[in-house]
Amino acid sequence: MTATPAIDITVHGMTCEGCAGKVRKALTATDGVSGAEIDVATGNVKVLTDGTVPADDLEFAIDEAVTGAGYTVA
Repeated sequence: MTATPAIDITVHGMTCEGCAGKVRKALTATDGVSGAEIDVATGNVKVLTDGTVPADDLEFAIDEAVTGAGYTVA
């Protein structure tokens, strides 16, 4: 079984689990994203991908999703 590809990002502005939920919802609504593991304390987010979208396109879409949710990607 192969591991799910992931993209690690840092998101600024999350202060609670509600914030993490908004980011998770925005990310999982993005084509090519299958999930997100979020650590609110550090802002670290592991975006799990399904391999169907090229990495360059997906990175742009992830940034747009996070920004649209009201947060910024470092």
